[in-house]
Amino acid sequence: MSTGHAPRARDLGLDAARGLAIVAMVIAHSHPWFVAPAPLNRLIGEINDLASPLFGLVMGVSAGLVARGVIERQRERRQEKWPTIAHFAVRAVLLVVIGELLLKFDVWIALVLQPLGLTALVGAFLMFLRPRHLALLAVVTWVAQLANTLPGTDPDTADWHEPLHWLRFYVLSDSHYRLTGLLPLFLLGVFIGRVGHTRARTLQLTFVIGVSGAIGWLAGKALHLSAEPGRWIDNTHDLALCTIAFAVVCVAAGARAPLGTAARAVLRPIAVIGTVALSAYALQFPLLRILVHHAPAWLPFGWRPAVVFIVLCLVLSWAWARLVGQGPLEWLLAQLSGKRLLARRRQLATR
Repeated sequence: MSTGHAPRARDLGLDAARGLAIVAMVIAHSHPWFVAPAPLNRLIGEINDLASPLFGLVMGVSAGLVARGVIERQRERRQEKWPTIAHFAVRAVLLVVIGELLLKFDVWIALVLQPLGLTALVGAFLMFLRPRHLALLAVVTWVAQLANTLPGTDPDTADWHEPLHWLRFYVLSDSHYRLTGLLPLFLLGVFIGRVGHTRARTLQLTFVIGVSGAIGWLAGKALHLSAEPGRWIDNTHDLALCTIAFAVVCVAAGARAPLGTAARAVLRPIAVIGTVALSAYALQFPLLRILVHHAPAWLPFGWRPAVVFIVLCLVLSWAWARLVGQGPLEWLLAQLSGKRLLARRRQLATR
């Protein structure tokens, strides 16, 4: 999210998928400013539904790639497995802390960092499982979440001063994002990363999973199944959106010319934003606070501040990544989670 060796080249498909999730979130968070026609409302609804599942999937793929690299570098996995798990676990806890701090801005964004952090914390201890076990666990957890009838039953607030309620909220009952909904997608992502996310067969399988999810979603709609958060229609819809989007982006990133050349030209700016995804996500909060509570007279409540918000958030994130490089929150997480120490340990182990 280097050692003394040359920096590893960025993965265009993975960065673009992460960037796409950020772009989707920014667009979705601008929606309360204006009343859109029904077709645009439906489109924005689809964009909103794509963002968090795609984030969970991409986080899992990243973890899977790291685990795969550790396994390939070390025959004695115990020497490096636990430091890597500790690094990911600390990062996960820091995501939760950042999420709690962003709550202080008191804006209309439903925060995803707490359930994402909890998901990553659990996932840190599962990322080294064998791929077939990861696949099985992803299926089991996806099916098991259908038995969860709590989403939407609690008020959309959680206070960490009441830890049991806080955990219940972000694990089970949040109507927007919860660990039970994100963990299956994270585990699927780890599986994809472990078997090779750029392999044609892996992307074909990912796309087939997405199409199957879409068929399940359509069947659920036809059968008038519950559309409540966390139920069949909601879960199949999320699964379809994130897996199809991920497969299409990765295929486009690796396609041959001339189609691949055009696709990569489109994906590169999005991928640049994806390299500072956490900082871009956090930037929304002060921007939203300013534009809602301290907007100038020439920006009355409506579509204009929505456009300003989208443009500022994406352009500032892109410019920072291009001109400065690592995002401020990405740098902070790397420092506090011991990323440099882990990289140094890996460098010494390869000598």
